[in-house]
Amino acid sequence: MDILIKPKKNRYIIYAIIIAIFSTVGMNISLMNTNADKLLKKFEYSSTWNNFMAVFRTSISGKNDVRLFYQLVAVGITLMFLIIFSYRFCVREIVSSAVVSIIFGFCMWFGTVFSNKESWNYFLRNKYVKILDIWYILAYTLLMFGALLIIGKIVAASGNKAEQKAEVKTKAKTKDKTVRNTRKVFFMCAAVLLVCWLPYYIVFWPGFQHTDLPTQMLQYFHVPTRFQGHDITDGVNILYSNDHPYFQTKLVGLCIEFGFKIHNVNVGYSIYTFIQMIAFIVAFSGIIATLYRFEVNHTLLKISLVLYAVIPVFPLYSLLIGGDSFFSVFFLYYMLEILWIFGTKGAVLKNNKFILAMILEIFLMSASKNQGVYVAAAMFLFCIIYFSKYRARIAVCMVVPIILFQFGYCGAFFKVAKIAGVGKQEALSVCFQQTARYVKYHGDEVTQEEEEAIKKVLNYKDIGNLYDPNLSDPVKKTFKTESTSEDLKNYFKVWLSMGLKHPGEYIQSFIANTYQYYYMEFRNKRGLYLKPEIMDFYIRKRPWVQKSEAIQKLIRKLQVHVPENLKSVREKGVLAMDTVRRFPVVSWFTNPGVITWMMLIGFFALWTKRRYTSILEFLPVFLIFGVCLLSPKNGNLRYLYPACCMVPALLAAAFGNLREEQANAIEDTKEVSKRRRAGSRKKHRIARTLPEDKRQRVKV
Repeated sequence: MDILIKPKKNRYIIYAIIIAIFSTVGMNISLMNTNADKLLKKFEYSSTWNNFMAVFRTSISGKNDVRLFYQLVAVGITLMFLIIFSYRFCVREIVSSAVVSIIFGFCMWFGTVFSNKESWNYFLRNKYVKILDIWYILAYTLLMFGALLIIGKIVAASGNKAEQKAEVKTKAKTKDKTVRNTRKVFFMCAAVLLVCWLPYYIVFWPGFQHTDLPTQMLQYFHVPTRFQGHDITDGVNILYSNDHPYFQTKLVGLCIEFGFKIHNVNVGYSIYTFIQMIAFIVAFSGIIATLYRFEVNHTLLKISLVLYAVIPVFPLYSLLIGGDSFFSVFFLYYMLEILWIFGTKGAVLKNNKFILAMILEIFLMSASKNQGVYVAAAMFLFCIIYFSKYRARIAVCMVVPIILFQFGYCGAFFKVAKIAGVGKQEALSVCFQQTARYVKYHGDEVTQEEEEAIKKVLNYKDIGNLYDPNLSDPVKKTFKTESTSEDLKNYFKVWLSMGLKHPGEYIQSFIANTYQYYYMEFRNKRGLYLKPEIMDFYIRKRPWVQKSEAIQKLIRKLQVHVPENLKSVREKGVLAMDTVRRFPVVSWFTNPGVITWMMLIGFFALWTKRRYTSILEFLPVFLIFGVCLLSPKNGNLRYLYPACCMVPALLAAAFGNLREEQANAIEDTKEVSKRRRAGSRKKHRIARTLPEDKRQRVKV
């Protein structure tokens, strides 16, 4: 993209400087450092303006440590708007950028508010602070608005270049050559990832364990367990819980049993982590090769490969023994199949082997985590409308596995394998949180009838004190499993009536439990599991485990024992990861809020290029984000990790030369060539019917 910084009028330079100062100062405002009450007690002010300036001076006094950073930001914003003023934008570009930017501004404000307080009342306490709130929101809105306008022009320029190159290209690659190149790309990507990830496997051998693993292993060895404060297995009639993926529990258990047989449990863990690492490598390589097959920009695909290879979060999660990593593997293979369906415009559905593979994949994705079935069901509705020509085959490959999962797996198989279903409370965390917040702040308004309805579902006396804005588990633990459908029906009536009385509390409850999924907080240090002593941690945090010596003995038998010659290497590796995760770009992929906005920018680029089909193609990535908004824990990277895995591929497809653009341009070129050949043949036929002297003139 050729950028010409020559504003038509000198006043645009002044405009850019004013916008930069306004935006930079607005972002520099500390909304917490605005105690107007103390200021007003010390000083007498003659006007509203003086009041506001006093609050404003106080609000920016706490940011001196990052003054240089904000000066650089101001320079960047100035240059950005100088570039913007040198272009013309259509109404669609401006409106689209403005809508997304306003959402971004409010997301940043929500993050600032609820990362410091449980309520936004503190930030709306007087008119002076409200003015600062507006300024703060507008500052981030302007920053994102300028960035999106620039992104739109970059995307448009790359699209035009793609079409120009495609018009010159008169011969497409042959099918056999394309297939050979795709296979070559796949194996090259797999080799690169294996070489780059093997050091992680060696340094952190035999891998990492999530805190759910001890519970899974107790279930595998038929030991009664508890979850969310309730008995979920009795070791006789119920052996497993669907709170954890059954197939993963069995696979890890088999590997650990093998470790017991050779008297080295570490080997059992290492076998599982190696299998999972290879599965991730094959999935990432397959996605890159598939995008290569459908003509996504090769340079951007190389950048995506580099990100997968060097960003630590990807190899580290491939070594994590946990349900979310297990689910992420199957989600990636599901996305691989979706890419093929859209890339071939449904033609791949003619292949019966592909149909069988997709049935198996959707079933396993659903069985690895319940949200998988919701993603599959939503995509089925869109695909059956978009690919109307293949409705029957889409119904077979997408509906059959859902039916098998819902009725076969969750029905008959659960009874045979003695698996308990997920409790009702898992799907109601948002409602329970809102009720707990209401009771905490407006408990004096709860009537006796409303209290009785809540008591039949939750522990009314405790939920107000247990309310944690970022975590719904404490409230969910008070759920009464014996509650009937009628009890839940009465509860929802009360829940609705309370929400109508104080809707602001319900909104704040939702935001407080979700803001980290869309707030770009670069200081987030959570999300990675680097400690091998997970079993000891489990014993310390589970009172019911501490009461049984037999259970403690089994759990300690499952403990990873890092060899002495690897301890120092592993400790240095953990220290290196703690340091590297703070680096730019690397830190982006460990922060849920940044991951979400990288995803949204990718969708914005597709929207700018009017590639609505590609938006639909990557819709499952957005659905993962939607499910996170209903999750019990705020800002949990492992919940958003499937979307994180797809972000590099999504950005490559969004900013690269999309296959539809190239295909359309090539088809146009073929059509022009076809018409020219037809015209030439017609002219020769006419010439042959004419006398010799006129035939020469026709040729001329």
